[in-house]
Amino acid sequence: MYNEYFGFKEAPFSIAPDPRYLYMTAQHREALAHLVYGLNSEGGCILLTGEVGTGKTTICRCLLEQIPEQAKVALVLNPKVNEIELLETICDELHISYPASNNSLKTYTDRIYDFLIESNSKNEKTVLIIDEAQNLDSKVLEQLRLLTNLETHQRKLLQIIILGQPELLDILAKNEMRQLAQRITARFHLRPLTKSEVKSYVNHRLAVAGQNIQLFPESSIKLLYKLSKGVPRLINIICDRALLGAYVENQHAANPVIIKKAATEVFGELKNVERYQKNKQWIFAFAVVSAIAIISTATYLYLTPEENNNQLEPIAKTESTQTPLAASENSQISPALLLTEQTSIEKELGTKLDAESENNNETAYGSDTSDASETFTTDGINQAASKLDTTIATGSDPINEILNTTVDNKAAAYQKLFETWNKFYDGTSLITACKQATRYSLNCLHKQGNINSLKAHNRPAVLTLINEQGNTQHVTVTSINENLATVYSNNTAYTVDLNELDKYWYGSFILLWKNPDHYSTAITPGDHGDIINWLYTQLIKIKNQPLADMIISTYDDQMVKQVKEFQSQHGLTADGIVGPITIIHLNTQSGLKVPLLMPSAMSSSLASPASSQKGQG
Repeated sequence: MYNEYFGFKEAPFSIAPDPRYLYMTAQHREALAHLVYGLNSEGGCILLTGEVGTGKTTICRCLLEQIPEQAKVALVLNPKVNEIELLETICDELHISYPASNNSLKTYTDRIYDFLIESNSKNEKTVLIIDEAQNLDSKVLEQLRLLTNLETHQRKLLQIIILGQPELLDILAKNEMRQLAQRITARFHLRPLTKSEVKSYVNHRLAVAGQNIQLFPESSIKLLYKLSKGVPRLINIICDRALLGAYVENQHAANPVIIKKAATEVFGELKNVERYQKNKQWIFAFAVVSAIAIISTATYLYLTPEENNNQLEPIAKTESTQTPLAASENSQISPALLLTEQTSIEKELGTKLDAESENNNETAYGSDTSDASETFTTDGINQAASKLDTTIATGSDPINEILNTTVDNKAAAYQKLFETWNKFYDGTSLITACKQATRYSLNCLHKQGNINSLKAHNRPAVLTLINEQGNTQHVTVTSINENLATVYSNNTAYTVDLNELDKYWYGSFILLWKNPDHYSTAITPGDHGDIINWLYTQLIKIKNQPLADMIISTYDDQMVKQVKEFQSQHGLTADGIVGPITIIHLNTQSGLKVPLLMPSAMSSSLASPASSQKGQG
């Protein structure tokens, strides 16, 4: 109803799991790393828990996209089953035949074991994913444990990934569940979004829906965070109601009053909710004190003075039944964190935070956190030269032609990206693409955004496309001209319509940017060093002013003011912090020889004040 009013191409806050609206926070990436570790390990169980609506199923969908073609996956979405039904479901998912009736647990287990042995002989992995596992009863959980016993002398044959709500932790902490708990090799608990993540999450969904204007002011974001507690599903519902309310009231933004009205509709009477939130801690305290008083009184009345005198032996403390799972809840370090690339900005660039990267919810460093971190095989690519032998596609439906290709040649995508910079990418090397980029004073920038974000950054980028059947392809977009883009997939050039491209693109992209000499982390007011003179030189070049004879080595208030003006002119957050986004725009405007998506257009005409800031640039 409000889409046309606000200029959306579709509803931005639908609760349907549309992969194009996927927004990955740092903890979601870490959770995904744990699950990916489970795929690459030699068996055991991986546990992912979180409150309702925090993104467990979304993480699971991301995982399914990364599963190798040779892997077999059994996905159990309905945990309201008994032991027999669980094994039947697994057989059905893995296409394992079994008799039509009168089957025992042994019948199913034997069939599954035979299947796993055969798959293992072909070096194929088999993964079982259980969603909403808190609904499984103890007998079914015990059957899961027994499935982990299916193994050879070298490794487990079945890898199990368990998803569930927090109460699953309580179930696994029980003494009778200790054997299953001990088989969990990695775990992660998804927390709700932080206040800054809520802001970036909302802006991301607005941008994907086709609108970059500020529809939720800062005061509304603060209230939204307070009301939703950072749960993405609640954020979607409240924001959807709020935009409807803004449309009805003919407002151009969802102010706090509208947010509060929307929450009232979602939660019921808001005052009662707020009163409950304020008083629940007192209610809890009163209940505890009352319970203690009742127990004490009952004990006193039950034991007569004579009996009290006879109670000479102290009551023995109950032996702790805490399982290794519960004991290691806060201390266990997953091997996934040791095997995956370090994604911390502090560790990659030094102890100083890149404030701009943090504010814009981006990662910008020598090692990437996405597909670029994978190692690739050549898949027929000629690695003897840096240039690709490409062909020109002539089909009438280029997107479908790309997505129907059987091989997703990631190496070709990153090699083409390097080629736009006249650099060589070695697809046979174990060194990641972004690590290779640092050899040329280039860095990777991983972003979430939309077509406007690509235009604003104005650099060639690698995108991941996916169709309804789940087929994925990595493509390199090298140029944009009005409503058309040139993309390369598997060494073939395609001309695609931007609207069609957007239908199959998540919004995540990777580009390369030129790293200035002496740059190690974001430049902040008061900094000193050679990098400050570089910044001064860029600002002077852009203004076509003569350079001063002296060396400028201090980032003083006057230069901070100039940087803020530049950032404001180009739709960036005007905070005076010079990080990767600002450097990209400085390089473009100062005439540095870098590859551009739209060489004929200046980036100032591409970015609106909201298109590049707050995580959308």
